[in-house]
Amino acid sequence: MPVVIFPIPQWEESLTLFCVILTGVIVVCSGALAYFRYVRMVRPPVGAFNTRDVVILLIVIGVLPFVYGWLPDTAVTCILLVTFASALYIGYAPLLGQVGIWLGIGVLFGLNIWSSNHIMGTVAGWDWWYAQQSVVVLLGAIAVCNLYLQGGMKLRHVAWMSLGLACYDIVFASYYPLTGRLIARYITHPLTPVIGMRFGRVDYALGLGDLLVYSLFFVAAYKAYGKWAATIAGAVTVVFGGFATAFVPFLFNFTNANLDELVPAQSLFGPAAFLTYLWMKRHYGRERTMAEYLASQSSTAPAPQVEQAPAPEPASI
Repeated sequence: MPVVIFPIPQWEESLTLFCVILTGVIVVCSGALAYFRYVRMVRPPVGAFNTRDVVILLIVIGVLPFVYGWLPDTAVTCILLVTFASALYIGYAPLLGQVGIWLGIGVLFGLNIWSSNHIMGTVAGWDWWYAQQSVVVLLGAIAVCNLYLQGGMKLRHVAWMSLGLACYDIVFASYYPLTGRLIARYITHPLTPVIGMRFGRVDYALGLGDLLVYSLFFVAAYKAYGKWAATIAGAVTVVFGGFATAFVPFLFNFTNANLDELVPAQSLFGPAAFLTYLWMKRHYGRERTMAEYLASQSSTAPAPQVEQAPAPEPASI
């Protein structure tokens, strides 16, 4: 007998998607901030960012989907293997050492490749695959976020990049749905750059690009202006990157019965992030560079107390 599947109420799907996005945002932002505060990368290879670098980065992001669509699946998997291995190595070799980092990468990649080919037939198998996938993607996003920010990227660059990605999302997720086609094509392949979970036959997922932009905006605000600015950035991320993205289908009463329809998250978050940056610039003034941030951290450290020797008594005559 065929199994009858009853549609899930749209408010329930929106709430579930919001919980998945919120979990990803909390993990990646808190992890990236903790890394930024306590771990220093040795000579970040990116160097100092400027406007030209942001333009080049946006061009690369725009061209990559077309390259992925043209390449065979095996070639795309190899590119993702090299990309994630590089990000994890740069980010966590200072913490784990040479042996530990390559052992960790081998275990994570091995489990992901095995599960992609053997356990994808059930909901439990999908969730196990998503769990492994999410670990790799979150660790990669945290590492790349710090690679950029410790290499000189500023909040200004993140804001302009978010605005550019908003335009990209509107075009390639709505009018020319290249992003959705790529996700549908590679969702069962190893190291697909998404986090998420599955309930029934509905996937609730968030892409690596969105996670990276959210963490960059949050930690860049902390680097530029401190903890209160980071709190504001976190609230903007939760509202426009999480709540608005998840509940847009529900609020506008889309006729689609599930959330497999791709909602362009950056089209909502990008303008909000850019306006928030303009407000912070007007309210707080010039943002700190990485060197100024490090100097401020060292200046707030308590001065070492030196025990002074007692003054010599005057010599008696």
